[in-house]
Amino acid sequence: METSGLFAVWPLILLILRPWKTSGCAANLILAKRNPAPYSFPMNFLYRALFKHLMLSAVRSHQDAGRPALAGYAFDLITAKIHLDGRFAHRELSALERHVFPQLEKGGICLDVGANIGNHAVNFAGVFDHVHAFEPNEKALDLLRINARLRPNVTVHPVGLSDRSHVLEVIQPAFNLGGTGASATNGNPLDEKVALQLNALDEMQLPLDGKRITFMKIDVEGHEPEVIRGAAQTLSDHSPVLGIEVDRRSVQDGSSPALDAAQALGYTHMYAMRRGRAARFRAVDRPTARNYPLLLLSKSELNFD
Repeated sequence: METSGLFAVWPLILLILRPWKTSGCAANLILAKRNPAPYSFPMNFLYRALFKHLMLSAVRSHQDAGRPALAGYAFDLITAKIHLDGRFAHRELSALERHVFPQLEKGGICLDVGANIGNHAVNFAGVFDHVHAFEPNEKALDLLRINARLRPNVTVHPVGLSDRSHVLEVIQPAFNLGGTGASATNGNPLDEKVALQLNALDEMQLPLDGKRITFMKIDVEGHEPEVIRGAAQTLSDHSPVLGIEVDRRSVQDGSSPALDAAQALGYTHMYAMRRGRAARFRAVDRPTARNYPLLLLSKSELNFD
């Protein structure tokens, strides 16, 4: 990231802030919330200037790194993370690219279930021969279709997956498309109820051209067990590695409904990302009651030595 401009203006910023005798940005922000008047200048000018400079530097850095320029909604959490990190879930994607995908059969198919605006699907397209992206939320779907144009090997399916064909009503948070779910509202009056069309994967005829599905990402805000049950035959035929999100509230006695559904189909190996900065995986016997942004499930052992 380019920082020369920041270093050039930093002494001036410190000089201006000195009269406030702050103990850092965090303290200043807390005090400004309690008594905003004395802090109007640093809040309205200095921090805004710093944020703008750092954001522009980040964007240039992402462009230099060749990150895809994804379309997103202003003020949405996923879009904000893309601006800051170059892509949403950067740590998880990096771990997959370095340690998981090289172990998969070359020329495979990837399924992105809960594709949202296409952050993962577009990145997966650089690894797999083809990516099938499933998204039933019209608001996310509009951007998914736009972003899928960046990669000719991404096919968008305007439906979600479940264990049967039906329409499900859910709450869509105003500023977090990725948090859409049956109980996702936090009382924001801008939250809205939306109807999602869901189908069972086993009932769909995907054009696979004789290729195997080798990886399946499932991030559907608690609907993972239904997705897995509705894909039982597909998982039996192709045995892809599964990458799922597990919420701590669903974990009881070392398991969860999604893990139980997968284990019933032969997924007996489980791997979680290690905590800390290193993006690596470790074998897990029984998950604890914490959030797992990415939990890998496999029918055969994966090597992470």
